[in-house]
Amino acid sequence: MPSGCFGRKRVPARLAGVALRPKARLCADGMLLLALFIAASLTRAETAAAVSNAPLRVATAPIAPFVLPNTDPLSGFSIDLWTEVAGRLHVDFAWQLVPHTDLLAAVERGDADVAIAAIAMTPEREKRVDFSHPYLDSGLQIIVRAEREGRLLDAFHSIPWAAIGQLFFVAILIVLVLGNVLWLIERHGNPRFRKNYLPAIGEGLWGAMLIIATGEHGDRDAPGVIKRILVVATWLLGIVLIAQLTATVTSSQTVARLQSEIRGPSDLPGKRIATVPGTVAADYLTQLGLPYAEVTSADQGYTMLMQGQVEAIVYDAPTLQYWAAKRGNGALQVVGPIFRPEKYGIAVSRGSPLRKQINEALLTLFENGRYEEIYTKWFAQAR
Repeated sequence: MPSGCFGRKRVPARLAGVALRPKARLCADGMLLLALFIAASLTRAETAAAVSNAPLRVATAPIAPFVLPNTDPLSGFSIDLWTEVAGRLHVDFAWQLVPHTDLLAAVERGDADVAIAAIAMTPEREKRVDFSHPYLDSGLQIIVRAEREGRLLDAFHSIPWAAIGQLFFVAILIVLVLGNVLWLIERHGNPRFRKNYLPAIGEGLWGAMLIIATGEHGDRDAPGVIKRILVVATWLLGIVLIAQLTATVTSSQTVARLQSEIRGPSDLPGKRIATVPGTVAADYLTQLGLPYAEVTSADQGYTMLMQGQVEAIVYDAPTLQYWAAKRGNGALQVVGPIFRPEKYGIAVSRGSPLRKQINEALLTLFENGRYEEIYTKWFAQAR
């Protein structure tokens, strides 16, 4: 019978104690390793079974129209699309809301099994995660404040009323000072100024306004030297105030015209731009050396545009088209062509078997027309 852990072999009696001990230890170690291997295999099988039965963790981010903010239950293009995909896969899932810039990181860390929203597929991102087949063609576009219907109304809204109010306040103070100076000079020689203070100051203010408007102040044939100096100084101050008012209004009108001239990416240099940080749009502007203000929500972007804090927002075309269609009753306008083309995909961890299953489900939705129905629901009115 062959020798081994379960075989028998005669050995000399004097060697039995020496030969059997190492062999027994070897057999015991082998049996222990076999038992550990079987236990580990069972543990892995149980873990895999538990994982397969657990709901998939699907990370997404509130960015309209892919995921509408502040909706319960969640609603949006990405929500409808993934619900259809999960139905084809026959799997349960649970949503995880994360910041848009943290979607890929959640998959990388293992905090989520899938990520879906407005995730552009790039070579750099492909090194971090695996992507499904692209399900939406996109790119960057520009949104600006829409031109108003009437020229008169547009001119009215473009006037900087706050700056003009400050200018008028300064002008009133100057006229008050000039009126008092004119009263001090005229109160002894001009009977119209020999009154109580308030009526006399009224005459002084009226005289100062006449000097500003006409450059004259009565009895010009025989004025005193001080009066001449006062008339000239008042008139010059009036010219400065009127010139400043004209310049303020003109500059505001020029800015409004420049804003309306943004028609594409070539018009962006020198303009005040905003975008969402950590996105393809932000990378694009950085590569061009164009500074930008940060936008964190649709409400903030709308406010910045309407208040003139920025002249344009550069971002993903589908989102901007949705903003223009849904917000401000026509107050926003998407201009120019789509540039920097990109495609959106569903992200999974590298090497995940989910990628193939998701691709098969997407192809089915493309083929049976269900994808077109979802797309039309969310984007038909935005274009």
